[in-house]
Amino acid sequence: MTSLPCSASACWKRLAIALLLLLEATSSAFAVVGPQSSAAASSRQSASPDSTTDEDHSGLPPYFPRRHDVLVALDAVKRACRVTRALQPVVAVEESSASIATVEKADLSPVTVADYAVQALILQLLQRKFPLDGFIAEEDRQAPEADDSLCQQIMAALNEDSAIESDRESVLRSIELGKSYTQWDSATTNRPSRVWCLDPIDGTKGFLRGRHTGGQYAIALALVEDGVPTIGILGCPNLPTRVDDEQYAWSADEKHHQEDPSSTRGCIFVASRGGGCYQLSCNGDTPVKRLDVTPNDASTRVVENGRFCIGVERFSDALGQTDAMANILQHGLDDNGAIKRARRMDSQAKHGVIARGGAEWYVRLPKPGYVEWIWDHAAGNVVIEEAGGTMTDTLGNPLDFSLGPKLSPYVKGILMSNGGVFHSALVDAYSKVAS
Repeated sequence: MTSLPCSASACWKRLAIALLLLLEATSSAFAVVGPQSSAAASSRQSASPDSTTDEDHSGLPPYFPRRHDVLVALDAVKRACRVTRALQPVVAVEESSASIATVEKADLSPVTVADYAVQALILQLLQRKFPLDGFIAEEDRQAPEADDSLCQQIMAALNEDSAIESDRESVLRSIELGKSYTQWDSATTNRPSRVWCLDPIDGTKGFLRGRHTGGQYAIALALVEDGVPTIGILGCPNLPTRVDDEQYAWSADEKHHQEDPSSTRGCIFVASRGGGCYQLSCNGDTPVKRLDVTPNDASTRVVENGRFCIGVERFSDALGQTDAMANILQHGLDDNGAIKRARRMDSQAKHGVIARGGAEWYVRLPKPGYVEWIWDHAAGNVVIEEAGGTMTDTLGNPLDFSLGPKLSPYVKGILMSNGGVFHSALVDAYSKVAS
């Protein structure tokens, strides 16, 4: 009698084994090519299992990529927002008898106790969770180490947060983590694959202008993986939560600390590569809103009616080229020779405004020869692009964040928009102005 190749029972067993092998192979493949690198996995293994940040009350969708990394970073930024709200002057420093410790850096830009406190807080929390990761941040320990009064103010600001080690050496060590990139090999062989990039107070001059004079600032934190920004978080404690609200200055009756969850001021923009961009409240876990830029095919707003975000400081437009570009794009300036439709504010808060459809363009054109630091752009890059916008150099090329703490010296400026025909028109306008 001729035997069958196998009995029904044996065939089922072989099929089950084959399926198990297939599942195992698929799992291994995802471990290699999935959104989290092996370095990320190693970092997560070191995370404290009892951390409150492991509990997700953020309101972000359950499929949000890099969830654990985002929750840790978001918790740190929320804590930093509380610190800066307590420290920011109510009115401009020169108009108030109150003072905030401020020092002047070599480039004549100011740095405050808030800059140092935020850097110490965020990097300490991140390093505790991700000890294998690298860090790039703007400030160093030199000034607070030399100035005991400044250091004492930083320690006092952090002493209110029980999660932070606020003794002198812990604070100085945490600040200095942001300069660990100077120890990396020039050939990048020692550079970690995951690097957290921080501008503790982007828009320090806006911070010093005070709440009641509309000073905007942003806490800008990004995760750069293998040279690509993958997480972008912008904490903007003074920015109105409504897209159409341009009351950037606090009114006299607004609360000093504004911790009321129903507040209409204070935003955090959270974006993860491949997961979209969301706006959260600084004060609570709601409202959470998925963000999209203005439709960029001119179907709802023609290019001529595009709106600019304009920096308050001349630095972002050293040669005055933005006015000339607006003249081309908007077919003229207003009766006073200014841009017709413009929102003027400090910091990377402008990136969040574009991401949520509050404006269409932002142009950053510093003086010739200036080389951009990545902490000024990495977080905003993820926020804008995940909302559907575009961020390029002046030639329309994507930005390269893989070179270290600075972008390429060949980048002459940065153009940001809602993308599509608006970005094409912006690149074209710059080419005409620069020629």
